[in-house]
Amino acid sequence: MDGVFYNDLREPFISSDGPDITLATTDKALYTPSMFPVLGGQYFARIGKKMHIRLFGKITTAATPGNGTFGIYYGDGTDANGVLLASSAAFTLIASQTTLSWCMDAFISCRSLGSTGTLFCDGDWQMNAAVVAAQNGLIPASTAVVSAACDLTLSKIISVQFKRSGSTAEHMWVQDMEVISVN
Repeated sequence: MDGVFYNDLREPFISSDGPDITLATTDKALYTPSMFPVLGGQYFARIGKKMHIRLFGKITTAATPGNGTFGIYYGDGTDANGVLLASSAAFTLIASQTTLSWCMDAFISCRSLGSTGTLFCDGDWQMNAAVVAAQNGLIPASTAVVSAACDLTLSKIISVQFKRSGSTAEHMWVQDMEVISVN
Protein backbone atom coordinates (compact mmCIF):
# COMPACT_ATOMS: atom_id res chain seq x y z
CA MET A 1 0.00 0.00 0.00
CA ASP A 2 1.35 3.45 -0.90
CA GLY A 3 -0.62 5.33 1.78
CA VAL A 4 -3.99 5.40 3.42
CA PHE A 5 -6.25 7.12 0.88
CA TYR A 6 -10.03 6.91 0.81
CA ASN A 7 -13.08 8.83 -0.38
CA ASP A 8 -14.82 10.69 2.44
CA LEU A 9 -18.30 12.19 1.84
CA ARG A 10 -18.32 15.37 3.93
CA GLU A 11 -21.14 16.90 5.99
CA PRO A 12 -23.36 18.91 6.11
CA PHE A 13 -25.88 17.06 3.97
CA ILE A 14 -28.76 18.91 2.31
CA SER A 15 -32.19 18.15 3.78
CA SER A 16 -34.13 20.54 1.53
CA ASP A 17 -33.58 22.67 -1.58
CA GLY A 18 -31.02 25.42 -1.23
CA PRO A 19 -32.06 29.06 -1.45
CA ASP A 20 -33.59 30.51 -4.62
CA ILE A 21 -30.66 32.34 -6.26
CA THR A 22 -31.65 35.21 -8.54
CA LEU A 23 -28.99 35.27 -11.23
CA ALA A 24 -27.21 38.42 -12.40
CA THR A 25 -24.53 39.51 -14.85
CA THR A 26 -21.92 38.91 -12.12
CA ASP A 27 -21.19 35.56 -10.50
CA LYS A 28 -23.72 34.48 -7.87
CA ALA A 29 -22.89 31.76 -5.33
CA LEU A 30 -25.20 28.77 -5.85
CA TYR A 31 -25.08 27.75 -2.17
CA THR A 32 -24.45 29.47 1.13
CA PRO A 33 -21.18 28.95 3.03
CA SER A 34 -23.16 27.13 5.76
CA MET A 35 -24.19 24.48 3.20
CA PHE A 36 -20.52 23.63 2.53
CA PRO A 37 -18.29 21.53 4.82
CA VAL A 38 -15.88 23.35 7.10
CA LEU A 39 -12.47 22.74 5.59
CA GLY A 40 -10.35 24.65 8.08
CA GLY A 41 -6.95 26.15 7.44
CA GLN A 42 -4.38 23.88 5.81
CA TYR A 43 -7.05 21.61 4.24
CA PHE A 44 -4.97 21.50 1.08
CA ALA A 45 -1.85 20.59 3.05
CA ARG A 46 -0.17 18.27 0.56
CA ILE A 47 0.46 18.25 -3.16
CA GLY A 48 -2.25 16.19 -4.87
CA LYS A 49 -4.91 16.61 -2.14
CA LYS A 50 -8.15 16.45 -4.14
CA MET A 51 -11.83 17.28 -3.65
CA HIS A 52 -14.85 16.37 -5.80
CA ILE A 53 -18.01 18.51 -5.75
CA ARG A 54 -21.20 17.31 -7.43
CA LEU A 55 -24.24 19.56 -7.65
CA PHE A 56 -27.74 18.83 -8.96
CA GLY A 57 -30.42 21.48 -9.19
CA LYS A 58 -33.07 23.28 -11.18
CA ILE A 59 -33.09 26.46 -13.27
CA THR A 60 -35.84 28.78 -14.46
CA THR A 61 -35.25 31.20 -17.33
CA ALA A 62 -37.27 34.28 -18.28
CA ALA A 63 -37.80 36.15 -21.57
CA THR A 64 -34.19 37.22 -22.31
CA PRO A 65 -31.75 35.06 -20.32
CA GLY A 66 -28.75 35.55 -22.62
CA ASN A 67 -25.76 33.28 -21.95
CA GLY A 68 -24.85 31.34 -18.82
CA THR A 69 -21.44 30.57 -17.34
CA PHE A 70 -20.32 28.42 -14.38
CA GLY A 71 -17.40 29.71 -12.30
CA ILE A 72 -15.57 27.95 -9.46
CA TYR A 73 -13.92 30.06 -6.75
CA TYR A 74 -11.69 29.53 -3.73
CA GLY A 75 -12.83 32.17 -1.22
CA ASP A 76 -15.33 32.96 1.51
CA GLY A 77 -18.35 31.65 -0.45
CA THR A 78 -19.97 34.99 -1.19
CA ASP A 79 -20.77 36.26 -4.68
CA ALA A 80 -17.72 36.65 -6.97
CA ASN A 81 -15.34 36.41 -4.00
CA GLY A 82 -11.87 34.91 -3.99
CA VAL A 83 -9.64 33.37 -6.61
CA LEU A 84 -11.41 32.18 -9.76
CA LEU A 85 -10.09 28.65 -10.32
CA ALA A 86 -11.89 27.86 -13.58
CA SER A 87 -14.99 28.71 -15.58
CA SER A 88 -17.02 27.22 -18.39
CA ALA A 89 -17.46 28.83 -21.76
CA ALA A 90 -20.59 30.94 -22.09
CA PHE A 91 -23.54 28.94 -23.40
CA THR A 92 -26.86 30.19 -24.76
CA LEU A 93 -29.80 29.80 -22.39
CA ILE A 94 -33.25 29.19 -23.87
CA ALA A 95 -35.99 31.59 -22.74
CA SER A 96 -39.09 30.86 -20.67
CA GLN A 97 -38.20 27.48 -19.15
CA THR A 98 -39.40 26.50 -15.68
CA THR A 99 -37.58 24.43 -13.02
CA LEU A 100 -35.60 22.18 -15.35
CA SER A 101 -32.69 20.03 -14.21
CA TRP A 102 -28.96 20.71 -14.35
CA CYS A 103 -25.90 19.13 -12.76
CA MET A 104 -22.17 19.76 -12.61
CA ASP A 105 -19.06 18.06 -11.29
CA ALA A 106 -15.84 19.79 -10.28
CA PHE A 107 -12.51 18.37 -9.17
CA ILE A 108 -10.07 20.59 -7.28
CA SER A 109 -6.54 19.47 -6.48
CA CYS A 110 -3.57 21.09 -4.78
CA ARG A 111 -0.56 21.86 -6.97
CA SER A 112 1.55 23.93 -4.54
CA LEU A 113 1.32 24.70 -0.81
CA GLY A 114 1.21 27.56 1.67
CA SER A 115 0.08 31.16 1.64
CA THR A 116 0.81 31.39 -2.10
CA GLY A 117 -0.38 27.90 -2.99
CA THR A 118 -2.10 26.96 -6.22
CA LEU A 119 -5.08 24.79 -7.09
CA PHE A 120 -6.02 22.98 -10.30
CA CYS A 121 -9.69 22.73 -11.26
CA ASP A 122 -11.54 20.81 -13.95
CA GLY A 123 -15.04 19.47 -14.39
CA ASP A 124 -18.14 19.33 -16.53
CA TRP A 125 -21.79 20.41 -16.56
CA GLN A 126 -25.06 19.21 -18.09
CA MET A 127 -28.45 20.86 -18.50
CA ASN A 128 -31.85 19.79 -19.71
CA ALA A 129 -32.12 20.15 -23.51
CA ALA A 130 -35.01 22.61 -23.10
CA VAL A 131 -32.72 25.02 -21.17
CA VAL A 132 -29.64 25.10 -23.37
CA ALA A 133 -29.02 23.86 -26.90
CA ALA A 134 -25.49 22.66 -26.11
CA GLN A 135 -26.54 20.29 -23.34
CA ASN A 136 -23.13 19.85 -21.75
CA GLY A 137 -19.69 21.36 -21.56
CA LEU A 138 -16.30 21.21 -19.93
CA ILE A 139 -14.80 23.35 -17.19
CA PRO A 140 -12.57 25.07 -18.14
CA ALA A 141 -13.57 25.59 -21.73
CA SER A 142 -9.99 25.46 -23.00
CA THR A 143 -6.65 24.24 -21.67
CA ALA A 144 -6.72 24.04 -17.88
CA VAL A 145 -4.07 25.92 -15.93
CA VAL A 146 -3.23 26.19 -12.25
CA SER A 147 -4.85 29.02 -10.34
CA ALA A 148 -3.39 32.31 -9.29
CA ALA A 149 -1.98 32.32 -5.74
CA CYS A 150 -4.41 31.05 -3.08
CA ASP A 151 -3.71 31.38 0.64
CA LEU A 152 -4.17 27.71 1.52
CA THR A 153 -3.32 28.37 5.18
CA LEU A 154 -6.70 30.08 5.71
CA SER A 155 -10.12 28.53 6.23
CA LYS A 156 -11.82 29.05 2.83
CA ILE A 157 -14.31 27.09 0.75
CA ILE A 158 -14.85 26.10 -2.85
CA SER A 159 -17.81 28.07 -4.20
CA VAL A 160 -19.57 27.10 -7.42
CA GLN A 161 -21.15 30.18 -8.97
CA PHE A 162 -23.20 31.10 -12.04
CA LYS A 163 -23.87 34.23 -14.05
CA ARG A 164 -26.08 35.09 -17.01
CA SER A 165 -25.75 37.89 -19.54
CA GLY A 166 -29.42 38.60 -20.21
CA SER A 167 -31.70 41.32 -18.93
CA THR A 168 -34.35 39.29 -17.07
CA ALA A 169 -34.44 37.54 -13.70
CA GLU A 170 -33.38 33.90 -14.00
CA HIS A 171 -33.27 31.61 -10.96
CA MET A 172 -31.25 28.57 -9.90
CA TRP A 173 -31.50 26.25 -6.93
CA VAL A 174 -29.17 23.51 -5.63
CA GLN A 175 -31.22 20.46 -4.68
CA ASP A 176 -28.41 18.00 -3.95
CA MET A 177 -24.73 18.46 -3.18
CA GLU A 178 -21.94 16.00 -2.54
CA VAL A 179 -18.55 17.17 -1.32
CA ILE A 180 -16.06 14.31 -1.30
CA SER A 181 -12.50 14.34 -0.06
CA VAL A 182 -10.98 12.11 -2.72
CA ASN A 183 -7.75 11.41 -0.84
